[in-house]
Amino acid sequence: MQKYRKFLYAFVALAVFAGLFGGCAARGASPVQKSTVSMGSVVTVKVYGAENADGELLANTILGAIADLDTKVISKNAQTSELARLNMSEHPETPQKVSPELFVALRETKAIYSQSDGKAALASGALTEIWGMDTESFRVPFSSEIESAKALCTDETVLFTDDGCVAFRNGQTLNLGSVGKGLACDKAVQMLAETGLLPQNGGMLVSVGGSLALVGSPKNGAPFTVGVRNPFGSENEHFATLSMSGGFVSTSGSYEKKFEKDGKTYHHLLDLTTGFPAETDLCAVTVTAKTGLQSDALSTLCFLLGEEKSLPILKEYSAEAIFVYTDRTVHVTGGLSSALQMTDSTFKAEAV
Repeated sequence: MQKYRKFLYAFVALAVFAGLFGGCAARGASPVQKSTVSMGSVVTVKVYGAENADGELLANTILGAIADLDTKVISKNAQTSELARLNMSEHPETPQKVSPELFVALRETKAIYSQSDGKAALASGALTEIWGMDTESFRVPFSSEIESAKALCTDETVLFTDDGCVAFRNGQTLNLGSVGKGLACDKAVQMLAETGLLPQNGGMLVSVGGSLALVGSPKNGAPFTVGVRNPFGSENEHFATLSMSGGFVSTSGSYEKKFEKDGKTYHHLLDLTTGFPAETDLCAVTVTAKTGLQSDALSTLCFLLGEEKSLPILKEYSAEAIFVYTDRTVHVTGGLSSALQMTDSTFKAEAV
C-alpha cells in the first residue's frame, strides 16, 4: 500500500489538470476514474461523458489490457512475457516468429533509435541490467562490466524479416523499457476504438508514469490542460501548463529515477556510447507525438542527443518538444509555443 501511495502521488504530480480545469462532460455527473499499478507506475484511466457503467467497463478493460501488454508481451523481466522468452532463447541469431504486436514495437523502436548516434538502442538491456535500472536495485558497475555491456548494446545485429521474425546476437538483451509506457498509451487508445463505449462528445485521459494519452474532450469540446513538471521541485509542482485537444505526451527527465553513490548522483538515462548516465545541460524533455511509442522514444532520444540534433528528427515525425535546461531556460518548438502557458516566473521560455 505504501508503494501504491508513492506512485499515486507521482501521478498527481504528473500534473494532469483536466479534472481541475476541464470539469466533466455532459452525460456523466463526474468522470469515471480507475487506477492500478502496472509497469512500475500508477496507471490511471479517466473517462469523461460516458454513462457510469460504460465508463467503468471501458476503464477496467483498458487497465486489464495494459497489464496484459506488460506481463504477456513487452516486459523483459516477467518470465510470462513474449519478449522475456525471446531474450532467453538459446539461439537468438536464428530468426524467430513473434506476435505482430511485439514485432511492430521492436521494429519501430529500433528505427527511431537508429538516429541516436549510438546513444540509444533497442538492444540496451545489457547496460540497463548491470546498472540495476530495470529493477531499481541500483549500483555503479565496474569499468570492465561497462565495456563488456557496451559491446552488446548495438542494433546493427538486430534483424527483422518480412514474415515477422526477429534475430539478434547471442548475449544481447532487447529492451522496450524506454518505450513501454508509451506503448501502454497506444494500447489504451486501441481498446477505446475496439469497445466503442465513449460517446462522441466524451473524452478519455490515460496516464502511465510519465506518458499520457488524451482523446476527445473533458467538457464540451474544451481541451485538456496538462501540467509540465518542475524538475527542481517536488512531485506535485509544475512550471507551465500545456493545452491539448488530443494526442500523446511523454517526458524524460534526469529527476525521474536516480540514486546517489559516494556523493555523486546517477540518473537512469544511459548514454550507450559511454555506458554512463548522459551528461547534458538538459534536465527534462517533453514530447508530443502521433503515437505513444513515438512520444516516449523521442523524449529519450531528445534528452540524449540534445536540442540541436533533435530538431530535424522531431520534424520528421511531426512531433513537438519542450526542452528544459538546468539554468531554467525552456525552449519550445513552434507547434507548442501557443499552447504552453508559463506559471513559474523563475523559468524563461523561448520559441525555437
